[in-house]
Amino acid sequence: MKLFFKHIIIFALAFFIVEKGVWFILNETPKKQYDKRLELLIKGKINKDIIVLGSSRGAGNILAGQLEKETGLTAYNLSYQGSNVDFHKFILETLLKFNKAPQYVLLSIDNSSQFIKDESLNYREDAVLPLTKYNYINNELVNEKINSPLSYAFFLGRYNKFHSLFRDAFVNTRNPIDSFGSMGILKKNDVKLNYVEKTEKYNQNFEKASRIKAFKNIQKLCKLNNIKLVFVFSPSFYNFESSFYTRFKKLDESENGIFVYDSTNNIYRNQEYFYDKTHLFINGAKIFSTEISNFINTELSFNR
Repeated sequence: MKLFFKHIIIFALAFFIVEKGVWFILNETPKKQYDKRLELLIKGKINKDIIVLGSSRGAGNILAGQLEKETGLTAYNLSYQGSNVDFHKFILETLLKFNKAPQYVLLSIDNSSQFIKDESLNYREDAVLPLTKYNYINNELVNEKINSPLSYAFFLGRYNKFHSLFRDAFVNTRNPIDSFGSMGILKKNDVKLNYVEKTEKYNQNFEKASRIKAFKNIQKLCKLNNIKLVFVFSPSFYNFESSFYTRFKKLDESENGIFVYDSTNNIYRNQEYFYDKTHLFINGAKIFSTEISNFINTELSFNR
């Protein structure tokens, strides 16, 4: 019996030491992250008038610093490359929980993959998992069935592969995150692009119910918090997908704003302004961002 209790005590001590070690790793891992925007959100540091949400089209095509300069409103970009609308909803929820509600939310729309299962657009677990030291993040991961409910009680339950990569994060030089959260593309792509005149018709059968639900919830959150929601359609190196736009309009609440790039502007048929078919190079992003600024300024003048 004494040997049994001795083993229990040894196990408890070992478990305590491991738990303390894991706590240290959980606490230090966020410091190693290149992209610190989500942690800034949790700390209530993103209190801006304009917030940009979206995937890579929002991250690189919309320059928040330029919006701030041209509109006189403070702006920040919370778009994440490769993220889907479910993740955009999570970012908006986090913003509203810990920060003041913005005046505008600009949601960049992925025409025509916004509502369908697209392998390039996902819930960005890699952006969330390094921050499991925060109870809010752990709760989210449990809700998403990524973390076990045991993580409520034990630090070991919050440990994941991103904590094992305990090194300084790789610094992105192609499209680095600037001080306004945007990721304008600075390095050219030498691939030859051909402008596509004809696009495939949008197929509603590929839509996912969870994406539709998240999209509607974003609208509800903005309405509830008196935020002007503006859907933004970025230029692409192909003709505008009108069949998707028709479907999109059916899911849009009437009070939301919609901004579509100026398709008559010939620069959007010039490869020099594009990195690839869906992403603008920094020179194109500057032109497109000015179009958005003009849209916001017109609305501000109308509402005065």
